Amino acid sequence: MANPPFPGRTPALRILDASVPAAPLLQGRVLLHENANFIPQMRSPLNGDFGGIVMTGEMAGERAFHLRASGYDGPLLIDIAAYTTHTATQDEPFLLDGDDLFATVDTELQMQKARGVSAALTPTGYIPPGASKALKAVMEQSQRIERADTIVHLPIDTVWLTEEYVGQLIAACERIPHPKALTPIRQFDPMEQAKDVPANLRRVVSERPDVAVLRSDLAALDALAHGALFSGIGADSARRHSIPPGEKPQVSKENQGGPQYPSVLLPSLMCFKGARSLDRIYMNDPPMTCTCDVCDGRGLDRFYDASGEVRRESEDHNISSWSSWVIEIASRKPGLERKEWWRDRCAAAVDQYALENQRLGLSANAKAGFQVPAPLRAWATLPVTP
Repeated sequence: MANPPFPGRTPALRILDASVPAAPLLQGRVLLHENANFIPQMRSPLNGDFGGIVMTGEMAGERAFHLRASGYDGPLLIDIAAYTTHTATQDEPFLLDGDDLFATVDTELQMQKARGVSAALTPTGYIPPGASKALKAVMEQSQRIERADTIVHLPIDTVWLTEEYVGQLIAACERIPHPKALTPIRQFDPMEQAKDVPANLRRVVSERPDVAVLRSDLAALDALAHGALFSGIGADSARRHSIPPGEKPQVSKENQGGPQYPSVLLPSLMCFKGARSLDRIYMNDPPMTCTCDVCDGRGLDRFYDASGEVRRESEDHNISSWSSWVIEIASRKPGLERKEWWRDRCAAAVDQYALENQRLGLSANAKAGFQVPAPLRAWATLPVTP
């Protein structure tokens, strides 16, 4: 089982030495996936003891260097999101620099370290459903990496977390001699791929305490409570999930066309909801309010605005809200105490749905009131084991 973080622990600004292990620098933390399309800024709601940043996207290397230069000294990773353009194969499991004839995995990892990261993340391609040869290639090439500062990224199709394949995934993780980071990939919420996915993700992190979960939503906290090494949550909806290469993002009818509005975390319901939907739901009623440091009692319907300033405020609200749960998890002993607290927190949120719908005089259907997300219900009801 993964140990809790060490409060006050701050990684060195740059750790070029490849012999410095990755795990102790990231253990017990929930990192924020920032969009590398934008110049990064400091996030005051991000907890220094239990947080960190993953610059995510094609420009991640440059943005990470900029972030360090601006004074950020917390945990930092680079995720170039190779899995959005490259599919892992038996011959090419990693995406290397196509302009460099002599590029190797080691040179790619060392370049990340030169840009100021705390640990290096392999540029692994998307691993399709049942692509055993590609997964084996990742495993075998990872065994040749002679660095202690490396995290082997496993951007898996969520089908790997179904009963048919999860055993094979765990077996591969056992044979990779480095910390691993899973990124489940599919359209919409990966945890809704199949009923057994939430339980099987718990199984992976419980059986392999050197496994992390990246680019996720509140599933990152479920994983942390059940023993994940560390985890990551996206700052925006596109960073909370990823889709296979070549696919176009599918969106709900309500979000098709026009401006893109923020997705807002509702703390009492433990779900993300689009700002447009919240504006519609609370059009004629007092909105749900929030007491986080960003909101200070204001309503959660105020984010129906496509401006960058409002989007950033909504993201800071989200970070402040889930960071408080990270602190709660970390304050409890690893194992049963953490798991029970998280289960009870999720169960309380499930109960709030009926109360909020009743307050608004709405029915629990997609066009009117709030519906309990299937993953949240699973986290609230799945058996808890020591």
